[in-house]
Amino acid sequence: MERVTVRIWVPDRPGVLGAVATRIGGILGNVVGLEVLERAGGVAVDELTVELPDVGLVDGMCRQIQSVEGAGVEDVRSVGPDEEERYLKVMSAALAIFETANSAAALSALMGFAEELFELDWATLCDLPTGTPVHSVGVVPAAPWLAAFAEGTRPDAADGRTDRSGVLAEHLEAAGLSFFVGRPAPFRRRERREVQMLARVADRVWSALQPVPGGRPRW
Repeated sequence: MERVTVRIWVPDRPGVLGAVATRIGGILGNVVGLEVLERAGGVAVDELTVELPDVGLVDGMCRQIQSVEGAGVEDVRSVGPDEEERYLKVMSAALAIFETANSAAALSALMGFAEELFELDWATLCDLPTGTPVHSVGVVPAAPWLAAFAEGTRPDAADGRTDRSGVLAEHLEAAGLSFFVGRPAPFRRRERREVQMLARVADRVWSALQPVPGGRPRW
């Protein structure tokens, strides 16, 4: 038995998901989970968890999905038999950041969990005004590019939407750092919210663990 998650886009209208499930059932696949990642412009991006009798059926499953008018496959990933559900992974990551022993560890944990959860090619925490990286993994774009991206994605920027982008930027207000992550696949709405949440938790923990007079953390 092979278990996979398959990320698809489909026309956002009644009956299309049913048609996709029927096609998957036609090759003896069983849809055991569904999460809507994004709905916009008449298109829905969904993530299906599918059980297949054999790993050799994955390509056939993708062809069957693509045979539905307007449907496409964005990504397919194998899922281990004991792998936790997505929301539990994110909650566990947030809790682990919360329980770090010092402010530097909170930032390091943010980097590590983000790399794992979002299958990143690169990530960096940096001081944008000086262009100084504090912590980086992978091949990170140059500081001027990061600064331009951050400026272009401010909430009040005219073109600030990143719906189709594989790069995200979040600012950690307390730490005074910017958090950038990148990968080939676009970040969907659910994933953007997850990155925002983890960055916010790390920033709050960083602030709380800063020493007060007397050398003790704030909590």
